[in-house]
Amino acid sequence: MASEVLKQKRFYLKTDELTQVGEFGNITPSFNNLYDVFIDFTGQSNLFQYIEAHSLVSGIGGPGYGGPGDYLALFCSEAVLPGSQIETQSIDGLRQGVTQHFATYRRYPDINLTFYSQKDYYTQEVFNAWMEFISPTKNSAIQGANKDNFNNAAYKRLKYPNSYKCDITVTAFSKDLLEPVDRFRKTEFKNEPGRVPNFIEYKLKRAFPVNIVAAPLAFGNPELIKVTLTFKYDYFFIDRGSRSSDYVTDVRRKDLVGISSIRL
Repeated sequence: MASEVLKQKRFYLKTDELTQVGEFGNITPSFNNLYDVFIDFTGQSNLFQYIEAHSLVSGIGGPGYGGPGDYLALFCSEAVLPGSQIETQSIDGLRQGVTQHFATYRRYPDINLTFYSQKDYYTQEVFNAWMEFISPTKNSAIQGANKDNFNNAAYKRLKYPNSYKCDITVTAFSKDLLEPVDRFRKTEFKNEPGRVPNFIEYKLKRAFPVNIVAAPLAFGNPELIKVTLTFKYDYFFIDRGSRSSDYVTDVRRKDLVGISSIRL
C-alpha cells in the first residue's frame, strides 16, 4: 500500500520538495556549486621545483603547504564532471538486413577548468610555468630561469611525458544539511568532523594542460580575472562515498574501477 502511495505522490510532487529531507531519502537532487578540484603536483618533483622557482611567491601556503595544488583548489571557479565516449564500427548484414554495431575505442574528452586569478597573478605563474616546463623556451631545465638562452634559439626539446603529467581529482559533494554553526563541531570520536557528505570523485590520471584561454582585459567596470585551461588525460576512474550516518567511520566507499575485475 505504501508503494502505491509513493507512486501517486510522484505525479504531483513539487520540484522544491525534492530538496527536503524526509520519506523521499536519497532522491534529493544534487547541486552544482559544491565541489573540489585538486591537482597533485607532489608526484613530479622536477615540475614541482620548476613551478616553485618560476613564481615570485614560493611556498605561498606557509607551514603544511603541499604544493600549488593546495592553493589553487581555493580558486577553481568552474569545473566539470568528465564524460566518456565509445567509438563504434558497423557491419551491415546483407542477408538478414540488420546493421550491427560494436565497440572499438573508448575516448575521454578534454575537460576545461577555470580559476580565479590573484592580485599577484599566481594562477598564471603556475600554469605558464607548467607549459614552459613541457615545452621550454629558456635555458634552465629545473630552476625557473629568468634569462633567455639565445644560443639554442633554433630548436628546443619537449620533456618526456612521465615528467609533466599529474593526477587531477574532481569531487562533487552532496548538499550540506547542517547549520553553519554546526559544520565544524566534533563528534564523540573527538578527532573526526561531525558529518561526511555523500560524494563522487573523478580521478583523472596523467593529465596536463594543452591550452590556456586568453583572459581579456578592458577599461570600464572592474571584473574578476579568470584563466581557463583545457586539459588532456589518459583516462579516469570513479570513487564513490555514501553516508550511512553522521560519523566518518560509517561512510561506505566503493571504488568503481574494481568492477572491471569481475569475470563474465
